[in-house]
Amino acid sequence: MVAKKIEISGHTRLYAVIGDPIRHSLSPRIMNSAFAANCLDAVYVALPVQEQDAALAMDMVRRCGLAGVNVTMPLKQAIVPFLDQLSPTAQQVGAANCVINDQGVLTGHNTDCTGFRLSLSKHFPAAPNSAFLLGAGGAARAIAAELVRWGCRELMICNRSQARAEELAGLFQEQAACRVEVVPWVPGQWPQLLNRTDLFINATSLGMGDNGSVAELIDWRAIERRPLIYETVYNPLETDLLTRARKHRCPVVVGTELLLWQAAAGFEIWTDQVAPVAVMRESLLRGLR
Repeated sequence: MVAKKIEISGHTRLYAVIGDPIRHSLSPRIMNSAFAANCLDAVYVALPVQEQDAALAMDMVRRCGLAGVNVTMPLKQAIVPFLDQLSPTAQQVGAANCVINDQGVLTGHNTDCTGFRLSLSKHFPAAPNSAFLLGAGGAARAIAAELVRWGCRELMICNRSQARAEELAGLFQEQAACRVEVVPWVPGQWPQLLNRTDLFINATSLGMGDNGSVAELIDWRAIERRPLIYETVYNPLETDLLTRARKHRCPVVVGTELLLWQAAAGFEIWTDQVAPVAVMRESLLRGLR
């Protein structure tokens, strides 16, 4: 497919990613490559928006006629009161990372949920029986919600702040098909949990830059089975967790996959077209090199 040269006019549809900080975002690269590949008259930019300006930002989307926005920290929950409606997924998670503007009616979606499942499709055609989730922030909320809805039978949640882990677990306690358990932040106990799980997810910031390492907290010698190791940190692309997991011969999913597939899900919500995933992945990886 020959990519269309972008010629901005009064008819060009405008999309954006909003958050703070935002200048580092790779979303403009990913989405503009997708628009060009599918020959769409659309352009995507990054706009800095602070949390206290969430209402103003949603009003701007309506008044200025933006076709849609992606939402990142710290706005995923802050914008919810200023939307007209939420998808069932966004309502369950209590956060939206993708908004579509339909003639002034703003609908919030959570494509982190969809993106998580899509990124696992090669490894789990059906839900994993057991998952061990590290973290309780925005990404962890979406991942937990998708695992429960998908049909995971056991979900263990562990976070440095146990109160936040318990808050997250409380969202799903009434869904009896999945046993949700909060486990303490005691790394010495993690190997026995990893030995009973199919999937281990790092949804913390550990591994990003100089922010510590999950891999260093794990006694890999005590792990007898090889669960899938799922990383959400994508910069650096090869975290210590991924390196150690590969040495232990565990299958892995790199951090860019969640970013890629949530973007693809958002693209399809906005355009009703199939996302050019290969083009989007190449653009994303080029941005990290």
